[in-house]
Amino acid sequence: MPAGFTVTSLAEAAQMQVNDKITARVVKQESPEDPSVIMELTFAPGAAFGEDAHRLPEILIVTDGVFGDGTAEYGVGSVIIGTPGSVHFPQSKDGCTVLAFHPVGL
Repeated sequence: MPAGFTVTSLAEAAQMQVNDKITARVVKQESPEDPSVIMELTFAPGAAFGEDAHRLPEILIVTDGVFGDGTAEYGVGSVIIGTPGSVHFPQSKDGCTVLAFHPVGL
């Protein structure tokens, strides 16, 4: 592995419940040197997060299923970028998985 690189695995990341139908695997925690956070979120069919207001940017990549934000639905390969001050209502009618990247932390 070249200097300056780190390798981790989604399979090795601990799974935690966000709510009764959403789970998260944090694959990169924030640190004093790098505040970014990367996690995989899995939505069971019918899952809803409720209002999600962002004070910091968030980037979501749909890797499986269809993700909804309260106004539209996005399929596999969609990249959704939320800017500071944005609000959405994460949900999935049939279930989905998204990779969430928080470049400057949570």
